[in-house]
Amino acid sequence: AASPQEVLVAQTYSVYQRMLKAYNAVDFDDLIMVPTILFRDNPEVLTRWQKKIRYLLVDEYQDTNTSQYELVKLLVGHRNGLTVVGDDDQSIYSWRGAEVANILRFEKDFPGATVIRLEQNYRSTPQILAAASALIAQNSGRLGKTLWTDLEPGDKLRVAEAQAAAERR
Repeated sequence: AASPQEVLVAQTYSVYQRMLKAYNAVDFDDLIMVPTILFRDNPEVLTRWQKKIRYLLVDEYQDTNTSQYELVKLLVGHRNGLTVVGDDDQSIYSWRGAEVANILRFEKDFPGATVIRLEQNYRSTPQILAAASALIAQNSGRLGKTLWTDLEPGDKLRVAEAQAAAERR
């Protein structure tokens, strides 16, 4: 049985969807979903758009969700006109549906793609990069990279302990 809160959310969503339709409007998710359904259900429309879009660039690819991934796959098809930019260690939007798995399986999903790892860092010192690398090495399911810099070593890192706001109350 659904909770009263779940029932209210479902009713609100239903009203929201009816209002979008009444105003012939779409929301952000629809901007991805509507063309994806259109392309999936109408191969001739998909083919026409694949011919129009010769090259596709996706930035922050590590934060794409399943719907965005599916739209990219449909638009690209079996051609080599896709460029993505992303870092598997910087995926921060899982709370809104981002799937880091999209970047982890990129080479499998797009065979023959050239992967270029941008490992040189121009802002951080070797001390900071070593600490960051030690932390991100603990991440499970990652592609891996070796960060480096030409900068001077910099100051030794210091650890400062701070009390969390909740602990102070």
